[in-house]
Amino acid sequence: MKLHHILAASLLAMSLAAAPARAADDASHFLLTRTLVNKLVAMEAESKRMKAEKDDEDSADPETVEDLVRVLEKDKRAKAMLAKHGISTREFASATFAMMHAGFFVAFEPSMDKKKAAQTLAGYTKEQQANIALVRSMNLAKN
Repeated sequence: MKLHHILAASLLAMSLAAAPARAADDASHFLLTRTLVNKLVAMEAESKRMKAEKDDEDSADPETVEDLVRVLEKDKRAKAMLAKHGISTREFASATFAMMHAGFFVAFEPSMDKKKAAQTLAGYTKEQQANIALVRSMNLAKN
């Protein structure tokens, strides 16, 4: 899986459904920052300009932070791009799942019952709540 596919999928997934990320490790306690999100958006734009290469047809989509870290560690171009932007593979993987989770919630919050949405939000970690507030403030789920 190429970096630009991972980035595009993470940004697009924010508008698809309101469900928690399946990463059970540190993603639920990963705190996004505006600076990090801006770096990720810049990387996504830059990766679109990269020449497309043939995907590894046998690779499955990463389902956890650890899965994504392993995929990224094997991809020299991904590692180089992350290094250029000062982001580690673990930070990128955690941020990807954190952004998906926050984006899912923000994208579907308007269609949710207000009481149910408030209850759901209250059940999230403080970091997830802060990530949702950040995504709302940046209007990332609407782009």
